Amino acid sequence: MVTVNIDLNILDNDIALDSFAVPSQLTSTDVIAQDIKHRIIESGKLTELIGLRNKNIVSKILTEIELIVEQDQRLESGTIKVVKTITGEISVTAKTIEGAV
Repeated sequence: MVTVNIDLNILDNDIALDSFAVPSQLTSTDVIAQDIKHRIIESGKLTELIGLRNKNIVSKILTEIELIVEQDQRLESGTIKVVKTITGEISVTAKTIEGAV
């Protein structure tokens, strides 16, 4: 059975509207990505990274973020990668399970 994911598009903590003032929607992997983004933000782990220079503590927090992402059952276990880029951005990559998109 194929699961279809549909959700409202949230930008800057508000519902995104199209040119006709109709709420825009997300589907497929975009829904999963938005859910994961919100889960990470709500965890409070990102604010713990602010100003940190100790690589061991940063690595620990990135691992905690990875474990948060790993809880999503629409992702293949073991494919989640969370890295902090040179510019300071957090990048999350993962493979979705067939039928979950």
